[in-house]
Amino acid sequence: MEKIKHLLRHPMTVIFGLLIVGIFIWDNFYPVREFSEMENRVLTQKPEFSIRSLMAEGDQSYTMKYETYVNDQFVLRDQWISLKSRTEYLLGKTENNGVVYGKDHYMFEKYFATDEDRLQKNIGFVEEFGKKYSATNEITAMIVPYSYEVLSDKVPNGLHFVDQVARTEEIYDRFSKSGISTLDVYSALSQHKDEYIYYRTDHHWTTTGAYYAYRQFCERRGLTPVELSDLTKHEVEDFYGTFFSKSKAFNTVPDTIDYYDFSTSQVTIDGEEVEGLYNLDQFEKRDKYGAFLHGNNGLTIMKSGEQNRSQNKENPSRILVIKDSFGNSFVPFLLQNYDEVWAIDLRYLGEDLSAIMAENHFDDVLILYGFVPFSSYPSVSKITY
Repeated sequence: MEKIKHLLRHPMTVIFGLLIVGIFIWDNFYPVREFSEMENRVLTQKPEFSIRSLMAEGDQSYTMKYETYVNDQFVLRDQWISLKSRTEYLLGKTENNGVVYGKDHYMFEKYFATDEDRLQKNIGFVEEFGKKYSATNEITAMIVPYSYEVLSDKVPNGLHFVDQVARTEEIYDRFSKSGISTLDVYSALSQHKDEYIYYRTDHHWTTTGAYYAYRQFCERRGLTPVELSDLTKHEVEDFYGTFFSKSKAFNTVPDTIDYYDFSTSQVTIDGEEVEGLYNLDQFEKRDKYGAFLHGNNGLTIMKSGEQNRSQNKENPSRILVIKDSFGNSFVPFLLQNYDEVWAIDLRYLGEDLSAIMAENHFDDVLILYGFVPFSSYPSVSKITY
């Protein structure tokens, strides 16, 4: 009885203790989730215990894995994240987890330095590819700047981001000496900066932004670009992109994704035939951008539904696009100008690119990367395989 009276003299201690016990019990009965729609990522599952894992060090140790598991599966995790975001907003915080909040609800990645060693290596790999194939193939490079370059008026003052435009000029200078043509997509996008050409919550350009780059490519190659007014347009609302997944800003204004119908006779991904250019089921999920070309895959081959655009039945016109995910919303437009469009993501390609080049004729080769992926992906080295 005396102990109870003593505890009652310290009510905050009692309340805090009951709260800890209550959350512990609730947490143990709370369902384990495999995926967080809010964060757009797979959540850590309970690690399997073993003496070896217990004795391991660093991220491989059982205790570290278990701590990550507890953090990922904590009861009402999404609600706590939202509460944290609201609190930081009230305190006047203008960034979170590497994402800066700009004007008109735009978000920007804090990109202050490049991996110079990786960038120089990747430039060298593409130079090697150009020297090997430019004599027999028309090769064009397109490096896409991130939104803060084009939409600079929406970026908060005082931030010293990497000058992607200047760095791209340096890259292009190197490429041109290897027989590779280059496209200044920054200028093309800047002419339309008042339009919806970049997502607010994601690092990708919108389908409209990709379209303006497609027009520029067509003009360079002497092709006639399709007019958007001649295509059937679809809109998908409530897209929350990668910047939202990092920042979890409670007052985020979601994006809208546009996509267009294109006639195809066949689409295969890594040898397996799929239906159409888009995974329509993905539009119902958080990662809606993953619907384009059914996500990132090794080799996607698309055949136009229009018979023989090139008027040559035996040698159909064909373009190869070596790309990252920026190319996924760009590539479908090319079906209006080529009989076949081959798209390769080197991260997932399971065969040597040299074998594909040797076995197939391509009227054009387009190397299309966002600046940051090109500067950081080790997989660019596979362009020389």
